[in-house]
Amino acid sequence: MTKRLSETDWLKHGLKTLASTGFTGLKAEPMAKRLGVSKGSFYWHFEDLAAFHDKLLDYWQATTTDQVIRDIERNSQASERLDALMQNAFRKTKHADLDQAIRHWAQHDRRARSRLQSVDQIRIDYLYTLLRAAHRDEDRARRWARFLYAASLGDRLIADKACPPFDPADLAALAKALTGSDGL
Repeated sequence: MTKRLSETDWLKHGLKTLASTGFTGLKAEPMAKRLGVSKGSFYWHFEDLAAFHDKLLDYWQATTTDQVIRDIERNSQASERLDALMQNAFRKTKHADLDQAIRHWAQHDRRARSRLQSVDQIRIDYLYTLLRAAHRDEDRARRWARFLYAASLGDRLIADKACPPFDPADLAALAKALTGSDGL
């Protein structure tokens, strides 16, 4: 029996490949070999490698940004959304390798760079929206949004043993301070 892969199977495998071997591993034949299928399966779903790369970037955005925002909006009350986002952003996860791989790819590929810039802006804008909803003035909300985003990215670059994960209670306290009236 021949294994049939869906487009999503290929995209999930593409993200795993990107995280483990980098963007140079995103080629039809080696990925097909690892999946135990012919490269014809790849070309059944994608016109060419460029189309795969575009859909992979779409899938990365959809799963690591759009879905996270939808889940926070759906599952959190307005007063809890910044905390929920910070708990997610500062959690040490398998996505740290993927995020680094995307950023490395963006240094070498115009499409990846453009998508990364777009995703970074979406994430900062969402933080800004949460801070503005907490009655922060526009300038302060923009500065804190950028700071929190940069801090979450930087935290993923620090080795776990050198810097253990943030305590969830500390993140909750910071979120409360940022959405409160204490002057942060």
